[in-house]
Amino acid sequence: MTSEETLRLLPQLLRDGDFRGAEQRVLTALESDPVHPGLNAFAAFISANLNKRDEAIRFARKAAAQPGKFPRPAAQAANLLAQFRLYDEALSAARSIDIETTSDPVILDQIGACFTTSSAHQEAREVYARLTQIVPDEPRCRFNLAAAQRYNGELEEAARNFDLASKAGPQAAEAAYARSLLTKAAPDRNYIDELAVRLSSPGLDDLSRAALSYAMGKEFEDLGKWSEAFDAWTNGARAMRQTRPYSVEPEINAIDETIRAWPSISRDYQRSELTPVFIVSLPRAGSTLLDRILSNRNDVVSAGETEDFIVSLLEDPVFAGLRDPVEIAQQTPAADMSGVGQRYRDALHRRGHRHGYVIDKTPTNFLYAGLIADALPEARIIHLDRDPRDAAIATYKTLFRDRYFWSYDLQSIAAYLSAVQRLMQHWLSGAAGRIERLAYEDLVQNTEAEARRLTRFIGMDWDPACLDFAGNRAAVATASAEHVRRPVYASSIGHWKHFKDQLAATLPALDAMVPN
Repeated sequence: MTSEETLRLLPQLLRDGDFRGAEQRVLTALESDPVHPGLNAFAAFISANLNKRDEAIRFARKAAAQPGKFPRPAAQAANLLAQFRLYDEALSAARSIDIETTSDPVILDQIGACFTTSSAHQEAREVYARLTQIVPDEPRCRFNLAAAQRYNGELEEAARNFDLASKAGPQAAEAAYARSLLTKAAPDRNYIDELAVRLSSPGLDDLSRAALSYAMGKEFEDLGKWSEAFDAWTNGARAMRQTRPYSVEPEINAIDETIRAWPSISRDYQRSELTPVFIVSLPRAGSTLLDRILSNRNDVVSAGETEDFIVSLLEDPVFAGLRDPVEIAQQTPAADMSGVGQRYRDALHRRGHRHGYVIDKTPTNFLYAGLIADALPEARIIHLDRDPRDAAIATYKTLFRDRYFWSYDLQSIAAYLSAVQRLMQHWLSGAAGRIERLAYEDLVQNTEAEARRLTRFIGMDWDPACLDFAGNRAAVATASAEHVRRPVYASSIGHWKHFKDQLAATLPALDAMVPN
């Protein structure tokens, strides 16, 4: 069988789910034609789906070797390399393809996905704009363009494209939610009636029901209809809980096991040419605001929410085969923290960071703050805290999709926030100057004083540019993308008071966590 015959056969085998058969076919073909870009692209995809990471990377590198002559395999390989977090190689391959001269939607879709995964959001926006010129009526392409525009601060254009993407396709409900996040509902201009009709549609799946319900909650919240907003969020949370079984207990047990297994931070701070600055907090606690303040200067860059540390940690052999969070916590003392730290530095290098200050604001890093301090003695760690009552309502009203499942139940929120408070008290008690606490309320009400204090802690001179953060044009790929384009506002402080009645059963537990 020739290479071209194999290429025609492989898609059907993959549609049938016969990855083993496809693997055998493509490997046989590669014996006769080992550098064929198309065959190597298929081999990379097949190996990735069979959890053969090293083989997938090897094949992807071959597929990406001739981007000018074979752009489609190179684009597919670039996307795969980005998924394997080899961002430097992925971006090099993607940038070697001339998007202005191609009209192949597959190439553009793959390059756009590569740029998005690699946090190259301005380039992703350009690619998706080109793609929507070619397939203007494809809702998924329109959705991807809108997401890239949102990340880049083009909020009105993003809202228009989310509106178009909300009309049809599997992403329609998610687009409707994003549209509501980007627009301010008014009594004579809102999407409440439209959303109500869509929510009454028969056969609506749980994920779509959740997205439409959270969109409805945002519309009511804009109108000051607090009870209706809370009811809509509750409907959305209920729909999310239908998507999979969940209990908060394993996560709380893992936190308590971490406290037991990692009694204190053992390494002192060491200045370095490249300084990671970790902002650790619960989601929706203000980390994006702090990130924008600190990164609005020439010597600081934001890497966003990378998850690079947890990936670097779990690559240690002691975690091989482990999935249970308690077992992972139990094994952390056996991990080679020096190796973890070096893998994290390598990850920063692959993102193009080799000197200066780099912010990592991955929310779940609070779970590993002490480990970060020991793995990376050059790191500065800022714990951003928020009134637990506001934190509770901020997470409850946000659709995180498959993340932070504790946020879809008020009792789970209270239990999780209490566990996180215990963990952060543990880290701070043995921090020896490695972790600095900051209250969100202080940041909002005394921005300059707190920004000055934090720049001293990081080891930087004061730069007034920190106060002009609303003009920071860097991309923001978080749930707060639309909020941080504005000056500091204090309306989110005490927002929980609008929902006192709905929080009544949970409020005693939340009140007990409020700092004196």
